[in-house]
Amino acid sequence: MNNQDFQSVQQLISLKRHEQPDDAYFEELLEEFHRRQRQELLQHSSRSLFAERVGTWFASTSKWNYVMGAGAAYAAIFFAAMFFWPKPDVKPELNTAPIMHEPEKKDMLKPDKDKEPIRQVY
Repeated sequence: MNNQDFQSVQQLISLKRHEQPDDAYFEELLEEFHRRQRQELLQHSSRSLFAERVGTWFASTSKWNYVMGAGAAYAAIFFAAMFFWPKPDVKPELNTAPIMHEPEKKDMLKPDKDKEPIRQVY
C-alpha cells in the first residue's frame, strides 16, 4: 500500500469518527430488535418453550421447593387413588348358618348349691 492510499484511508477514518447516527436510527434499531425477538419465539414449538420455562424455574428454586413439590405430587396421587380407583362390585355373602349359643358359664367364685363348700386350713 502506497503512501497516498494510506493518507486517504486515514482521512476517511477521521471523517467517520465524527459522524453519529440520528435518533431515528436508534429507534428503528430497537423496533427491529424486538421484532426479531418475537419472530424467534414464534419459531420455537410450544413444547420447547414450556421446557425452557420449567428449566428456568427449576434453576431459580431451592431444594425445599423440590421437596414440597414431591410431597404435593405424592398427596395428589394418593387422594386420586383413594377416590377414583374402581371399586369391586363384589357383594359380601351372608352367613346363613344358625348361630350356636354357648351355655352360660358358671361363675367360679360362687359355690355350687348342691355341694358343701370345702373348708381347709393351711
